[in-house]
Amino acid sequence: MHVFEVYPKVNIFLKILHKEGAYHKLISRMCLVKDKLKDIISVKSALSFSLKGDFDCPLEENSLFKALQILKNFLKSKNFSHSAIKSLDTLAIEVEKNIPTQAGLGGGSADAGGLLYHLNQIFDWRLSLEELYRMGSLVGADTNFFISQYKSANATSYGEVIENFEEEPLENRLEIYAPNHVFCSTKAVYQAYKPETCFSQAKEWLKKPSLECLKTCDRNGLNDLLKPALLTNQALRGIESELGKEWFFSGSGSAFFRLKPTLKGGE
Repeated sequence: MHVFEVYPKVNIFLKILHKEGAYHKLISRMCLVKDKLKDIISVKSALSFSLKGDFDCPLEENSLFKALQILKNFLKSKNFSHSAIKSLDTLAIEVEKNIPTQAGLGGGSADAGGLLYHLNQIFDWRLSLEELYRMGSLVGADTNFFISQYKSANATSYGEVIENFEEEPLENRLEIYAPNHVFCSTKAVYQAYKPETCFSQAKEWLKKPSLECLKTCDRNGLNDLLKPALLTNQALRGIESELGKEWFFSGSGSAFFRLKPTLKGGE
């Protein structure tokens, strides 16, 4: 049996560039957060396929199931052996689910990205990062960040183009607040987004260290999706209005995060 942990991400900043077709082009800085929230995934061989976990969607819509179907088709297209492809039909996968969905933390994408990365290791398929990314981008926009195993990365295009960002990791310095029973529909939030100005500072933002972003901007200035999320979610409005300015908004919500307070009041 193979067991691995999956941690959530937060978006230090998320800036919308423009709309292209049905989707929005964006730039974002994603950081992994190693705090209390994590999913634990176990994978073992069995007589038949099974996927167990406290999921809130049908099997066909589950990001892990989607990732496995995409992986199977990819292995076929690369003429992998029948036994390699068949091995996916006899996996027993169990997920201890703790990362909430519809919270801007990449919960489903984290599980799918972690699974693709680890299956490649477990079976020694030696698929390249680019090949894994090609599959991940078909699962969801955030999936490639979790495939990468980076602690901090710039995400561009629709969020699926990932580039490692060299900085002192914040993974142990951030804490997450995910309000209970408050969920944000990514689709509804993006539909409610209305550009206020033309954004033309992508290159400057992508060079900024995450800590500098958090110390020089407020949560509205860092995340273009906060206003539309508040417009579409009354419960979120009530919560956000009572949060101190040290809290920032992740993704399309509903979770917030901050730098952990230190006893001495330092960084």
